[in-house]
Amino acid sequence: MTEIYEGWQCVGCGKIDIDRPCIGVCQDRRVQVVLAEEFTRIVARNKTLESIVRRLILAKPHPDAWEQSFKALQTEAAGMLNGTDANSGSVPI
Repeated sequence: MTEIYEGWQCVGCGKIDIDRPCIGVCQDRRVQVVLAEEFTRIVARNKTLESIVRRLILAKPHPDAWEQSFKALQTEAAGMLNGTDANSGSVPI
């Protein structure tokens, strides 16, 4: 599971500081961080992609309806990639 830490970010330079109790063996290391809002957005996008792929794999349309089903999935996938929800017209993520 991904750990999320609360901390402070400087509005000027962007420095991030996370208050943690020191146990006397501290070493500074370069780390990569992502803002929680961005992480949440990416997780939501991945869930949407997984949903589309799962339905593509599991779909068993009738012989005369495969093209309609495929085009519906294409429309949903294209909307997600373009940043709009094909079903509601809103911007989901």
